[in-house]
Amino acid sequence: MPEESRHDETYNFRFRPKNGFGMQLVQREDGEVGDAYHIVDGSTIVLDKGYHPCVVAPGYQMYYFTILGGLSQRSLVQFFQPDHAWQIETIPGIKDMIAKFK
Repeated sequence: MPEESRHDETYNFRFRPKNGFGMQLVQREDGEVGDAYHIVDGSTIVLDKGYHPCVVAPGYQMYYFTILGGLSQRSLVQFFQPDHAWQIETIPGIKDMIAKFK
């Protein structure tokens, strides 16, 4: 705080069709290579640091549900990785989502 709130994040993934797959990446803040997890329908990943981009294999649809946990109740303050923050202008609906947490 104030730039970003501290939350652990739990991701649960679903794919259509169910045999779909993807990757959950952990992009480190220091620019070094981070971890990558192979995800399938029903995978659950818990992350406590870094940026968390997800990718899906071509031809499949991916949905993920995120649960945030923290040491105290407080509003979500999101921080977008500066090198990629321009995408806020290109992803449909993301500005509305961001506004809900202010």
